[in-house]
Amino acid sequence: MSSLGGIFNFDPQAIDERVLTTLGDSLAVHAPDGGREVCSRSVGIAYRAFHTSRESQLEAQPFISRAKQIIAWDGRLDNRKELISELRYSVETDCTDVALVMAAYLEWGIDFLSRLIGEFSLSLWDPRERRLLLARDPIGTRPLYYHLNNNRIIWSSELAPLARLADIPLKVDDEYIAGYLAYEPDPWLTPYKNIHALLPGRALCVEDGHVRQFDFWKLNPSFRIRYKSDGEYEEHFRYLFRDAVSCRLRVDGPVWAELSGGLDSSSIVCMADDIITNGDVQATELKTVSQVFDESADSDERKFIRFVEEHRGRTGLHLREDDFRLLAPVTEDFAGGTLNPFLYTAAFHRALYQAMSQDGARVVLSGRGGDEMLSSSMDPSPELADLLFELRFWQLHRRLQIWSRTLKKPYLKVFWQSAAIPQLPPRIQVAVKRRGKFEMPQWFNAEFASRMGMRERMLLTKDPFNCRTPSSRDQAIGFVSVVRGIATGYRREIAGVEVSYPFTHLPLVEFLQAIPFDQRVRPGQTRSLMRRSLRTLLPQKIVTRKGKGRPGGAIARAFAREWPRLSDLFRDARICSRRYADPGGLQREIERMCHGSGIHSVPLVKAIALEVWLRNLERDEAPIKRRAA
Repeated sequence: MSSLGGIFNFDPQAIDERVLTTLGDSLAVHAPDGGREVCSRSVGIAYRAFHTSRESQLEAQPFISRAKQIIAWDGRLDNRKELISELRYSVETDCTDVALVMAAYLEWGIDFLSRLIGEFSLSLWDPRERRLLLARDPIGTRPLYYHLNNNRIIWSSELAPLARLADIPLKVDDEYIAGYLAYEPDPWLTPYKNIHALLPGRALCVEDGHVRQFDFWKLNPSFRIRYKSDGEYEEHFRYLFRDAVSCRLRVDGPVWAELSGGLDSSSIVCMADDIITNGDVQATELKTVSQVFDESADSDERKFIRFVEEHRGRTGLHLREDDFRLLAPVTEDFAGGTLNPFLYTAAFHRALYQAMSQDGARVVLSGRGGDEMLSSSMDPSPELADLLFELRFWQLHRRLQIWSRTLKKPYLKVFWQSAAIPQLPPRIQVAVKRRGKFEMPQWFNAEFASRMGMRERMLLTKDPFNCRTPSSRDQAIGFVSVVRGIATGYRREIAGVEVSYPFTHLPLVEFLQAIPFDQRVRPGQTRSLMRRSLRTLLPQKIVTRKGKGRPGGAIARAFAREWPRLSDLFRDARICSRRYADPGGLQREIERMCHGSGIHSVPLVKAIALEVWLRNLERDEAPIKRRAA
């Protein structure tokens, strides 16, 4: 979770070193381990360190090669051994990740990006080619933002420093707001019209006065893995999942992991225990943290958390919602500078940050991505739609019979919903769903909702990889939804620690995209491959559990508890004056939520964060306007 930034003037004019220093100092909020700025006339690069591994403590960044190339690297390189072998690189020279990445660039040029596996963002200046290169890993775990005009480009791994530069006007991007309220914004957008995020898996190159972007990685929907037996799929999954967790345990000291009691977090915890016990990694121990709810039985997962704790023989940290409340007011020093719905779990994250700091820990593992990548829904659509698409009518008939019995639905209804509708063009699917049970939040401003296509945004996720079959499209859309959630940078900004996601390990993602759908979901069993592969690693009651706790009860209690403050907050609401929300509809929805009858809790929580952000934006704009005047 190191931070980097920089400035590149397109003409030969030297950069203003004071601006670069200001940018560098602002990067130190979450990166306390030192750093510096390096200038090369029209280019300046700043770096602030957040050390997690032994190797990172040996780095001196920005790193300068013998040929005067300059690189700033925020990341963790997972395929170090393979690169060292391919490059015939001597780790005795410099064993740090940043030195190895520079060696890869010097060997392969721009093509080196496709050979990197890990979580990273980087900026690299090559004076011989007069080339600036910015890049971000395919999952987007390490953000990289930039502002571009005719004269220069400024970039930063933190959004707030860019937004606070006096010569960048702060104009709200309605396209971002619409995506934010509907689900997640497009990952190349930010809340500001003239500040952009580099798309995950993409590089931006400035060369010879021209700016271009290119993808260095894309999911390959045509790649297929077909084995003869279940056992071969299970063995391959165990290997990749173990590698995914092991890479994230290259940490000097203890590692923490979130433990909710679900399959995803439990699998990470139990696998990490096994790896650390065998002494194969730097990490010395694993500790867990769990959010628990005393007064919301439908949200509390203590029973399943306890199964894992008994299995590993140790109890983790339990943070009670009554002590660290949802929707609690955010203190000024923890508010951040971006539009972040995670601010309203800030009390939980503050407590986690303090506990990890006292323990000397800097990395926490998250199960985010497991639901989407391993198919947590008992939905036969991908399998049945494939059979219809491939005109395999006899197999379709037999599977329809099985799924009809499993789901306890009529044969023809299963055929229509799960085989026929997925064949339709996406927009027609949305039209069909409109006649179903879906109800868009009634507090959205009607003109804004129509202009921004809010219904389509909430019902339709695009497949950017042009998948041929319904099952590969379904899996790719799951991957896209994970990327959209992680690439926002919400957790990075608010956590104060490095959050890592084993289920987004690139080789694991590619494997899960390539295997048959019936390895992931079978009648009566979601996450079939995970359950089968890890049945000897996990507690039996975790392997066989169905469903998970629902947060709705805890959120309703939080709204009821915070009603007086929320009522004051929305009395003169900026989201209404900007015509994002309807005042009457918003008030009615909050009242319904307080009584436990609301149905759109997530957009409403986001509306609270949006209102606070808009008010803070007004406050931040005032001194800028005064200086401009």
